[in-house]
Amino acid sequence: MLKKRSAIPASKKFGVISSEFGVFKSRVPGSKTRIKNFLLFVFLVSTFSLFFLSKSISSQTDPASEWHLLYIKIRDRLITREEALSRLKELEVFLKDFYLKSWDRKLDDRLCFPLKGYSFHSIGGKGGSGYQAQGYDFFDGNDHIGHPGHDLFIRDKNQDGLDDLTGKPVEVLSVSSGIVVSINLNWVPSSPIRGGHYIWIYEPIQSRYYYYAHLNGVFVRVGQMVSKGDRLGTVGRTGVKAYHRHSPTHLHFVAHQSMYGYPKPINPYIELIRSNPE
Repeated sequence: MLKKRSAIPASKKFGVISSEFGVFKSRVPGSKTRIKNFLLFVFLVSTFSLFFLSKSISSQTDPASEWHLLYIKIRDRLITREEALSRLKELEVFLKDFYLKSWDRKLDDRLCFPLKGYSFHSIGGKGGSGYQAQGYDFFDGNDHIGHPGHDLFIRDKNQDGLDDLTGKPVEVLSVSSGIVVSINLNWVPSSPIRGGHYIWIYEPIQSRYYYYAHLNGVFVRVGQMVSKGDRLGTVGRTGVKAYHRHSPTHLHFVAHQSMYGYPKPINPYIELIRSNPE
């Protein structure tokens, strides 16, 4: 015996199932939705591509300014070691290329002594004993330990920042040619920046970074090319410790050798002894 077909519509008879199918079907985007999603995807990809392209172009056209901004993050511990090292490696390539294209200078192995009118006799400590790099890490920034450099003292008993014999500021000279990659001009006594007014210079032939700290005046700008013996600034008393009366007026000088992008401190004592005084 044949059963009589139900007159109830399938959509109602199987309301739950059709409802589930309906919900499932509503999740499948229509052609308009797919087009909108595709356009959104293209927009996001284009935006990110332009961002990274502009960043790359900026690094190539103005690597010194990019290094300056990066160093501030390193100094203030606002970037991870891994990210900072990766960026340093990238920028060093651009710095070399930018410098060598813009500046025709040959390597001069002998440094210029960084204080005008002074010689290696102004280096503090005995036989370069002031250099203490144990425990130092560039990525510790302003919180680093150790003393991976030399203090070069001037004749300034009354601590007015002037040479006692000449009555004039003592000029700081660039020990080599290079490109200025960072400066600080904003130090005040309440500032925690240990180096005070400072200058970083990258020398691309030997892949070195030179650091001059506790300055008063600064005569150069980021991105400026300098030659050996050029005036960089004047010795001052800026910096957390250099500002206090117990600290004789001096220039803090540090040399770093780039090792696969990492600025590793090296002892320039012998080079300073052999340097050409100006």
